[in-house]
Amino acid sequence: MSYASLLTPRKEVLADEIDGIIDIQNVNRRGRLENKPDEFFDLTFPTADVKRVVAEINTRFSTARPSAGLFLFEGLKGSGKSHLLLLVYHLLSSQRQAQAWLTRHGLQCSLPNDAVVVLNKFTDLPIFTLWDFIFEKVGIHRRQSFTQPGLAEMESALAGRKLILILDELEQGIRSISNDAVRAQNIAFLQMLSEWGNRSNQVTVFASIYSTQQEPGDTLKRVPRCEVQFKQAEDRAKVILHRLFDGFLSFRPETAEPTIDSYLNVWRRHSTFNADDYRATMLTTFPFLPDLMDLLLLRLPARGGFQQTRSALGLLGNLIRLTHGSADIITPGHASVLDNEMATRLSDLDPGMRLVGCAANNLRDLKKSPFAPELAATVMLYTLAGAGDTVGATREEIVRSVLRPGSDINEFEGTLLAFKKYASHFWIEGNRHFFDLRENPDAAVELASLKYDDPVASAVLHEIWLTDVFKESKAVVFTDASASKQALEALDKNELRWCIAPRRLRPEERHELYFGLSLRNQVILLEPRDEQFSLDKHPDLLKWAKRLRASNDLVRNTADNARREAYEHIGREDKKHIVDVIRRAGLVFTHFEHFGATPGDMHVEFEPLGVATREEIRIKLGTEYFNEYLFADHMRDRLTDIEGKTVSAIEQDYRSTLGFPVPTHQQVQKALAALCKASKIGIRHQRGNYCGKTPDLSHNELAEATVSRPFAPTEPQPPVGPQPPVGPQPPVGPQPPVGPQPPVVSPTVRTESVSVPPQRSAGALRQEVAVKLQAFPEGKVARVRFQVYLEQSPGDLSTFPAGIRGSLSGPGDLTADITITKSGEFTKAEIEQMIEKLPTLPNADYSATLTVVIKQEAGA
Repeated sequence: MSYASLLTPRKEVLADEIDGIIDIQNVNRRGRLENKPDEFFDLTFPTADVKRVVAEINTRFSTARPSAGLFLFEGLKGSGKSHLLLLVYHLLSSQRQAQAWLTRHGLQCSLPNDAVVVLNKFTDLPIFTLWDFIFEKVGIHRRQSFTQPGLAEMESALAGRKLILILDELEQGIRSISNDAVRAQNIAFLQMLSEWGNRSNQVTVFASIYSTQQEPGDTLKRVPRCEVQFKQAEDRAKVILHRLFDGFLSFRPETAEPTIDSYLNVWRRHSTFNADDYRATMLTTFPFLPDLMDLLLLRLPARGGFQQTRSALGLLGNLIRLTHGSADIITPGHASVLDNEMATRLSDLDPGMRLVGCAANNLRDLKKSPFAPELAATVMLYTLAGAGDTVGATREEIVRSVLRPGSDINEFEGTLLAFKKYASHFWIEGNRHFFDLRENPDAAVELASLKYDDPVASAVLHEIWLTDVFKESKAVVFTDASASKQALEALDKNELRWCIAPRRLRPEERHELYFGLSLRNQVILLEPRDEQFSLDKHPDLLKWAKRLRASNDLVRNTADNARREAYEHIGREDKKHIVDVIRRAGLVFTHFEHFGATPGDMHVEFEPLGVATREEIRIKLGTEYFNEYLFADHMRDRLTDIEGKTVSAIEQDYRSTLGFPVPTHQQVQKALAALCKASKIGIRHQRGNYCGKTPDLSHNELAEATVSRPFAPTEPQPPVGPQPPVGPQPPVGPQPPVGPQPPVVSPTVRTESVSVPPQRSAGALRQEVAVKLQAFPEGKVARVRFQVYLEQSPGDLSTFPAGIRGSLSGPGDLTADITITKSGEFTKAEIEQMIEKLPTLPNADYSATLTVVIKQEAGA
């Protein structure tokens, strides 16, 4: 139910014809309120201060009791000083209308009929000597003098007549006198008149001042007086209400109790305040929220108030025009910063309307939030009305200004959070929410980030992963199998080709990616170690990526160095967060142990890496997973397959065949050279044949060489180029042995690779290795590689050995990847002893890879 059903706005309020400021100089201007005593009295509410002044005047002129001759009205701009002075004027000059008003309100006031009333507003009519001004008004022609007259001369001039002085803006009048001596005499003259008025009712002075702490108030306060300081807040509210609503004097506040109680019930649930006291105040200020009256009648005047022809009364009148058909109560939330009339009135408090403009822009950005207009209006009004520590609105004040019966508190909290995150000029310090000309760069970035969708963010993340983490811009980030395969085929096939999956792939995706791919054993597929990680769906990563894109755009589009630096700092921080998360997610190498015709026939192992950059991974693959020893072992098992082939053809086999060791550092040539030196194979080239020693060939020459069966080092080498025969030639063909020969015994050597997947402790690893080695009772371990991997986030660093954490302690993230390799000839027991000596790290993964050599003698 609208408040207009209980209180009817005056017609002039709805017509925007209300004049909120009383100017006593308008008493002689036709058509102005000050010149219409009937209308003026109708709009004048008999406050406690008014009643006291009327009673003092009545005592002064109708009784013989002593009374003050000085009425000093002290207060800030807009407190009602001028209105009270004009009331005194009309009581004296419009006694018929005055009597009707006095009777209507049950007041009595006997007034002199023959008084000389001298009225002046010093900001409109500055004077140099107050006495000359008075002499002129009472009709005394006297030569002007800078010397104040004495009491006898004043008594003679008045000739028994009563003098009423009504002086508005008295401080301004005294301050405008540039001559110090004349200024002092004016103050002394006022003091003389005031003291005369205390002895007789022939002279009475009514004066308005801002403060008794400066002249002339500092002097006049020493004189007995009737002082009005306009501190009755309840009366001030009634004055406003009487001025704005027709029939307010007959309004019964209890009729508004149901409306007030429904609002209080909402506010009690979501804020803390003294609801009982607040209810009593709401009854006196209805339909205005007490907070709104406090802002306009106390806080704003303390700041200097409205200027020119705009006033608190005018602002409230505008609020009535905006709300009288819809609102139950009027709150600061109705002072919309997007309303032109409201913005114009607020411009008195915000010269240039810069701050109001900032709030309006933030509101336009967030206008879809349910309570955005009310929240922006509330915070804007509290910002303009505050000073120092009181700038801005508390959450409780916002709740009372915004929430109404039926409001969803979650929508309210969401709107408040939206302003905090996205409104670039909205600030929160302590419990105060306010607008400021300073831009909140983080909010500006947040707001700008909203225009980017997830695909844009994913593109940013892919670029960061490649350039800042992996450090290889030519790598392919997996999107789908077909597009990724096409991108891989376009890369240089003479180098390793890298494919990074932003999530764990499905077997079908891996199979489709590699099926039909050229030189596919040279395509290194890396997937996240964390099986739940998904780069393109990680909410924090997407948020940071959008913010990074937004901050970069803002940097390019601003000419302000300070703002540019702030945006750059935000971008660096968001990028650091992205890099940290990607690194923590880690990578595994997808090792194809078997690739079949269907995804079901395919078998892969995920080898943990613990490193992030392309070069680090390449080195780790080449030294730990696919070193030349592994290639040599692999070739021993397939000597018949490589004999007769060129080295380049063998390299091509290893580069193409999934399931073979992956060549990363020319391991094929190194392994073949090692086999040649060990007399397992022969290498033949036009420059020479080699067996039992390392081939003395360049990289390119070795690539052209052919692998053969091993041969005796004394076997004739093919000549390099045509040679003429020299001397007698040895017989051709096999030669008979010289003397009896011993039987030839040829050892057969077989190697087995044993892998133990990650175990949760060193003890569990020892047990698993022991089980695996039982299958080779006669074997010896030629090489063993232990890997201990740990990632803990967050955790207590002090629980880890100092060798890993140094002297750091307390909460922190820790990632450790320890690889230990030993070569020799070890028994099963010796391997178990090694495992027992591994570093003890809680929650670490322990894995091992062993090369087992089995020797068996066979007769020739």
